[in-house]
Amino acid sequence: MRISSSTSSSRIGMSRGWLCAAAVAMALVVASPGRADAQCTSWPTNTTVNPGAPFSDTINVSGLAYGTYIITASFSGSAGLINLAFSAAPGVSWSNGTKGFIGSATTMYLSFIMAPGALPGRNSTVNLSVTNTLGQTVCSSSFVVSVAGDACPADVVFNGSTVDATFDGANCYVAALPAGDGSPFMHNNNYYVTRGPNNACEAGWFDGANCYLGTAPSGKSGFFWGSAFYYSP
Repeated sequence: MRISSSTSSSRIGMSRGWLCAAAVAMALVVASPGRADAQCTSWPTNTTVNPGAPFSDTINVSGLAYGTYIITASFSGSAGLINLAFSAAPGVSWSNGTKGFIGSATTMYLSFIMAPGALPGRNSTVNLSVTNTLGQTVCSSSFVVSVAGDACPADVVFNGSTVDATFDGANCYVAALPAGDGSPFMHNNNYYVTRGPNNACEAGWFDGANCYLGTAPSGKSGFFWGSAFYYSP
């Protein structure tokens, strides 16, 4: 005679129940938009654009779970980008101006124009993203766009050497305060330090009162800030 065990039956039922729950959970993961391994390739990299010139690039997206996706592009900074456009093909555009695509892959197109009056050396950061309808970021990237040209073309003869000033994003850096005991200051657009404790110029040349280091370029305003000498771009 074969006697069935209620304990064994219970365990078998629990095992089947666990397998069923796991299968449902797996189905939900696969069906959830954006959960597949997305491949967003060909993102733009940092670049330099001439004032008034156009810029365009493409980004390929593949490997997504089939669904609806939203794409966005924005920028911040001082470069002055005009007509920033970001679209997908095939793509959709909703009545509120939001753009995106439906499916598992697409090609996105980015374009803008550098403002004709953009000043050399200025830059802006462009941010791009793809999100699903749940607001989850599928993939994103950013890159820096700089305005072509030398923002600080005028050299400065400073402490006996010709200095090619460099743009720091806001002003033209000339040189650090020379080592010594003198205090820095500006007078008539000239760079100076006071004489040291020995009443001598440890840097620059004595002009009868203080130690002259150099002069800001014509038409530019020289200044001292944060232990360095500068001039306005």
